[in-house]
Amino acid sequence: MALTSRELAARRRMFRRRRAGVLLVVVLIVLTATIVPRIAAAAAAAGVRADLARLVDVAARAVEASSSLAPADASAALSDARAAALAAEPSDEARADAAAALASAVGTYRESAVSAAKDVLGEWSDAEKATEDALYRAIKALNKADPGDLPTALAAASDAADAVRASAQAYRDAITAASAGVRTQPAGGDVDAQLAYLRAHATDYDVDEWGDYNSAGGDCVNFASQGLLARGWRMDDEWYSGGAWKASKAWRDTAAIDAYLAAQGLPFATTADLDRVRVGDVGVFDWGGGDEGLDHTMTVSRVTYSPNGPVVSFASHNTDGTDRPFPKVLSDPASGSQMRIYSIP
Repeated sequence: MALTSRELAARRRMFRRRRAGVLLVVVLIVLTATIVPRIAAAAAAAGVRADLARLVDVAARAVEASSSLAPADASAALSDARAAALAAEPSDEARADAAAALASAVGTYRESAVSAAKDVLGEWSDAEKATEDALYRAIKALNKADPGDLPTALAAASDAADAVRASAQAYRDAITAASAGVRTQPAGGDVDAQLAYLRAHATDYDVDEWGDYNSAGGDCVNFASQGLLARGWRMDDEWYSGGAWKASKAWRDTAAIDAYLAAQGLPFATTADLDRVRVGDVGVFDWGGGDEGLDHTMTVSRVTYSPNGPVVSFASHNTDGTDRPFPKVLSDPASGSQMRIYSIP
């Protein structure tokens, strides 16, 4: 049966619509396969360029913000990484590689600054606790800071570290001045040399040079005295050793060195307040238990910051060790134990 002209026209319109639909699908396929990836690639390239520019800015501001905190080699490494990023080839791949390398360098720099700030808490542990607490909070913020906020966090940590150093130095200057009229031993000295000696000989006794007094009641004071000598203290008529079994009482006896340190005009910390203790200080201990007199002498070998108060460790003989923990008996009020840790200027 022949189609009418109207039916033919309708059929032609249907075919044209179908053909247009097919062409649209083809066009969309072509766009998806070619133009869309180009748009995505262009957007990704723009993102890489933006990331690189942001990291270049962050790196510059980070070094400037923490110049007094981060080690010089860490600052130099980040500056070099920034320079390399600025000199990267203009290709998208080169920029992406430069951004990744600079992001890694920024992360390493952050870790270096955090480590340096923690070192400040250990090396300047005789600062006021309020300044130490502020630095501790700044370290936590530095660890969590987004890259864009890193320079601000670094500046805050750097300022907090400066405050800790200033507080500790003021305390050291104060005890040096206060004891100047009676102190016969030099102030300052090489604390690193003192601790290096104690760590080297905590278990390897220097018997040929100084003897071993364990058979005569203990070698703890003899050992602490050797450390002070390594620090730069000078022998005198009261505190001296001529070698094995030729030491004065103040050189080898806890009660005698306690009296000697007190006569130097040095302040001391007790269990009630350890905030001014630092590495190189010398402690005398009475374990209580009903017996009279002092029992032991140790040198502070490490002070670790804690929000609840410092964690103090000791180098000693008798119970030989380089980082002995704080004696538990001192935490028991019923024990009758006592402690004095003298601040060595």
